[in-house]
Amino acid sequence: MALIFEAKVALYEALKGLVPANTQCTFADTGKADRRSQVWLGETTDEDLEPTAMRAGVRKPTAVSGYVEAHALVISPGGPIVAERAVYGLRDHIKDACDAIDRASIPGLLDIRPESASVDTAETTDGAYSALTVRVHVRGRVT
Repeated sequence: MALIFEAKVALYEALKGLVPANTQCTFADTGKADRRSQVWLGETTDEDLEPTAMRAGVRKPTAVSGYVEAHALVISPGGPIVAERAVYGLRDHIKDACDAIDRASIPGLLDIRPESASVDTAETTDGAYSALTVRVHVRGRVT
């Protein structure tokens, strides 16, 4: 369903306006870790498509539920605490971006919100990095 994709595009547009100026924000993974702070969107999943009403005709109202993954990476010359603190700040920006989306601008969108997050932090000889994955749950109803 295009609903999940349209929600992903709206999330990207909201993120571009909310992340700090020193954070690179891209629609997809660039494959380069050349920035100290970056946010991008990953996998899109249409998990559940369920007819919600019986009516004549081919097109039936359908409840749509899916996920968009938002990723963030912070590389810090300081310690792992600095990197992880920064990545949690980016997690808050992802939540704020979900809240900022005008649901009426996407036909059928009922709700978009972070559902879960995971953080991986490591210390290297060059400093530390912290990687974040946020699963954003998208719900809607289309005809």
